Amino acid sequence: MANKNLSAFFQMDPFEKLNTRSDSTVSIIREGLKKNIKIWVGLPGQITFKKSEVIAKGCEVLDDSLRMGKVNELQINKLDFFFIRQDPPFDLAYLTNCYLLEIHKQFNKKPFFVNDPSGIKNFTEKIFPMYYPDLIPETYITGNLESFKYLLKKYKKVVIKTLFNKGGSGVEKVDIKNPYEANNEFMKLINIYQVPVVVQKFIENVKNGDKRIILLDGNPVGFINRIPPKGHFKANLHLGGKAETTELSNKEKEICKSLKKILKKEKFFFVGIDLIDETLTEINVTSPTGIVQIQELSGINIAEKIWDKLIAKNYL
Repeated sequence: MANKNLSAFFQMDPFEKLNTRSDSTVSIIREGLKKNIKIWVGLPGQITFKKSEVIAKGCEVLDDSLRMGKVNELQINKLDFFFIRQDPPFDLAYLTNCYLLEIHKQFNKKPFFVNDPSGIKNFTEKIFPMYYPDLIPETYITGNLESFKYLLKKYKKVVIKTLFNKGGSGVEKVDIKNPYEANNEFMKLINIYQVPVVVQKFIENVKNGDKRIILLDGNPVGFINRIPPKGHFKANLHLGGKAETTELSNKEKEICKSLKKILKKEKFFFVGIDLIDETLTEINVTSPTGIVQIQELSGINIAEKIWDKLIAKNYL
């Protein structure tokens, strides 16, 4: 399919910080180039709000070797698609960026955002699942040490997670057998990040895997199971987790179905959810990953599906 008139901007981290062989954003960019879509890339800190629109600085990606043209200023309301793909931390800079893009939306019909800045601003990865208490493990958010001590005593083993980071950073497992160490880990996260943390009952069956499911326009289109290294509980692939093929149970399909309405309502076109032992632990709405591994294991080309769905649904 030729799409010579279509254009897209990727707000993202620099290519030199990415593994260009396995990175999901790079995969989407290369697939777009195959479809003759004009692709531009730029950093989130290089946008300017001017009157009623956002101007972005970016470079055109000239070919699939990621050779780039000169820096230009772009009126994003002349582009068709805008991918918000920079990784967290979801800090004030990230939030401010979403505010500016959200204001742009109020005055301009274009571009179509993947994902919508209003939704990203309001529904962060680790807080979003709290809207679905029946789907998640026993989970709390607190900055209070006494509350943490009570939960540790109640559940014996818990996972503590900082709210606004990524990729397993700021995630620790602690045990009632070592209460002093557990309290220190809790307070360390509080002191480093200056926000409350997630306290979640440890799921022993994480040893059997942490499923990543990719949803496009609210529907599951691909999935993998990530097995943590022996003796560890984090299944992140960049931390040594092993990806394997999997299927979805009926309960996991129901979880996906339960999320569809809100994902559509908040215009989350491209989402990655994480499930451990048939419970929902995270809803990734900033920069979902895993599509390269899914293609390698199952042959499902999610990058191609993204472009086909965007074009076919006439979001323009």
